[in-house]
Amino acid sequence: MSSEIKRGMIVGKPAPSFTLQSHLGNYVNIKDEIKKSSAMLVFYPKDFTRVCTQQLCDYRDNMSQFKDYGVQIFGISNNDRQSHWDFSAQHEFPFLLLSDPFNKTAKAYECSSVFMLGNVSRAVVLVNTKGQILYRYIEPTTLTRRKSHDLLQVIRQLRENKLI
Repeated sequence: MSSEIKRGMIVGKPAPSFTLQSHLGNYVNIKDEIKKSSAMLVFYPKDFTRVCTQQLCDYRDNMSQFKDYGVQIFGISNNDRQSHWDFSAQHEFPFLLLSDPFNKTAKAYECSSVFMLGNVSRAVVLVNTKGQILYRYIEPTTLTRRKSHDLLQVIRQLRENKLI
């Protein structure tokens, strides 16, 4: 296994449960969603910012590959529903954006960075259909992000190891 996988892998840790409102107005319960397929939770600081837009557009542009691996994507930030609606409409995201008021869910997933003085940072978490966190990568700063090709490699290796 590559060092990238080992560094971010957390095999078996239970994924905290949550229910959050999507930009469409419906409520998403992660336990119900992962019964359908594995999930990639993308915690990001703010709608319409440069790095967040680049990151989510990258995932949008590679959505078919994530789907081929049976992975659904949820973008999560503390922005409200209207902001998420506008952001999604402008960039045509094929995945739900979820509102996480006060970053409660991000904190439950331990998405904070020492470099961010303990504040919530950009992070990606992969959860399998058993409700286990398989991979979590927390960016050291808000200026860095995981790219699709890196995450698809992680997902490929998790599949090869029959974890996802």
